[in-house]
Amino acid sequence: MNGMTENSLLAMTDPVLLVISAAAICFLGYFCARRFKNTNDFAKSVKLYLPLMAVADCIIVWGWNLDILLLAGIDICGFIVMALASNYYFYHGS
Repeated sequence: MNGMTENSLLAMTDPVLLVISAAAICFLGYFCARRFKNTNDFAKSVKLYLPLMAVADCIIVWGWNLDILLLAGIDICGFIVMALASNYYFYHGS
């Protein structure tokens, strides 16, 4: 049987916690890109994003019991937000 069942990972996860976690990680990505907006250096943003993301992931995993597999996808979304914001600041300045 294809599709989601009542025992699948996504069906058992609280959608509010999933949205709050995604918003928090995406905000971290945006914050890291904005922090170095005048330097046009994406590597500095990544170096700031990785430890902040790791701390946020630990809080989310231990505090809200959200699955690590879902967090990996959310972390990729945060990285994409950081890349898009960094690209915007590269071409449009502040």
